[in-house]
Amino acid sequence: MATRDNAVDAWQRDLAFAAGLARDEQLARALDSPAVAFVKRRKAVEQLFGGRISPHAVNLTLLLAERGRFGILPRVSAEYDALVRQSRGIVAATVTTPAPLSKGELAAVKKRVEQLAGAHVELSTATDPTLLGGLRVTIGDLQIDASVRGRLERLRARLVQGTS
Repeated sequence: MATRDNAVDAWQRDLAFAAGLARDEQLARALDSPAVAFVKRRKAVEQLFGGRISPHAVNLTLLLAERGRFGILPRVSAEYDALVRQSRGIVAATVTTPAPLSKGELAAVKKRVEQLAGAHVELSTATDPTLLGGLRVTIGDLQIDASVRGRLERLRARLVQGTS
């Protein structure tokens, strides 16, 4: 429907906005609660989202609230983002380092990850101070551990294997 209506980006924005509100556990619990009459939940959804997101996206949030599933909006938004990236030939990847990377380092890592993935990459970053050095890259289900800790663990495993 989004593709047909040339509204892929608008849906992505609307779902991200709705997911942001749905991350509030108290709000999600109230909108999912069968103890609250659906008429009241409907009115709350319309007040929260009316005019802020498209009528189609409001209908989706209403449907989820009616079925007690409003709280899954963050997962719906994440899955939609993944489908949009896939349709555009973009791969999501995360690079984890012990300290934040500079812009130059990040650009170099992104270029290398794009070579590995064979596609354009949407790169997010994370820090893990337990890494002694190096980095860890996650592309979908693939994890490339180029950290010092990972290398030491692999070396330890080989040494233990060789002595048994």
